[in-house]
Amino acid sequence: MALLSSLRKLLTGSADATSPRRSSGTGAPSSPAPAPAASAARAEMPPLPSPGSAHSLGPSMVSTQTAVYTGGELVFPTLEASPEWLHFSARLLGLSRLKDVPPSAGEQALMQRLQAQRGSQWADLLPRLPAVLPQLMRLVRRPDVSGAELAQLLSRDPSLVGELMRLANSPRYRTEREITDLSGAVMVLGQQGLNQLVMSVALRPIFHQGRGRYASRAGTLLWDLSERTALATMRLANAGDDEFSAYLSGLSSQLGLMALLRALDGMSAPAVPPLDREGLHRQLLPLTAAWSAQVVEHWGFPPKVAEALAPRPGRGAESTVLAHLVRQAQAVALRQLMQPGLQPAQLGDWSAAQQRCYADLDREFSAGNPAA
Repeated sequence: MALLSSLRKLLTGSADATSPRRSSGTGAPSSPAPAPAASAARAEMPPLPSPGSAHSLGPSMVSTQTAVYTGGELVFPTLEASPEWLHFSARLLGLSRLKDVPPSAGEQALMQRLQAQRGSQWADLLPRLPAVLPQLMRLVRRPDVSGAELAQLLSRDPSLVGELMRLANSPRYRTEREITDLSGAVMVLGQQGLNQLVMSVALRPIFHQGRGRYASRAGTLLWDLSERTALATMRLANAGDDEFSAYLSGLSSQLGLMALLRALDGMSAPAVPPLDREGLHRQLLPLTAAWSAQVVEHWGFPPKVAEALAPRPGRGAESTVLAHLVRQAQAVALRQLMQPGLQPAQLGDWSAAQQRCYADLDREFSAGNPAA
């Protein structure tokens, strides 16, 4: 029923003021933000303008229209990068400026070569998932699993134990006392928290093992965005929605971009063009979303996760709603990462639910924010 409610809100715009799907983080703003002035080349990347100002970048990580019916199917228009996303992607590639021109011939040729790669090739660019992951996923999703059984399995991996204790004592769970033992942490997190823990511990190394020019320069920036997007996707989901798929979709949303960085690192320097043209960066968003979907599909993740990352005609309504949710979450996560500490009055272009989600992320990640 929650899914059908979400679908009706998408199509009719009848959501109440607190619904995360009324004022979409991915839908076109009612008053579009002015486009940046064109120039042959931009000087040093300026600080991000405050939301709601005359030069606001708008609420979206991407600029899209509302989901629409086409030939009887609910689909999304092509993703278009917003100025906020362009600022992020330029920083990711270590650029201080973007040329406000279309992609060069060399950049276009590079993208065409990369587009020809299959999902298995993209997955091979990333570190392998832990061999124990399938066992962990089966165990944490069993409705009858006991806390003692989980604690016993988790105790075999020190990294899991450390992450479990950190998460159980984080602001996300707001416990009244410090959790000091493994069994207590398992009880505090519950099944949903353990699902998150398993996937987070499994995927984090993928974003932290890059040693090449591009992957190392990106540092933890992509993981920071992925982790925030995962939490935001789950927070914005309606009660009764598949929160595990929502979290996993958000966590997987930047895998394609990480694979791209590793692909660039595997090429000789002369074979990589400057990658400093805005037209290229606009292409990267839909392309890397499709590559993320190919990777998780190759890994055997739930089909709805791949469908949410790269919506295509012919997919079901549930996947389309989840895709819309991921886009909203990306917008909230990106703004909190790039502009932490904003007040509700500075988020007036968002719904109340999105503002609450931003505040939750700010409490969760304010300490040591790499973008602060």
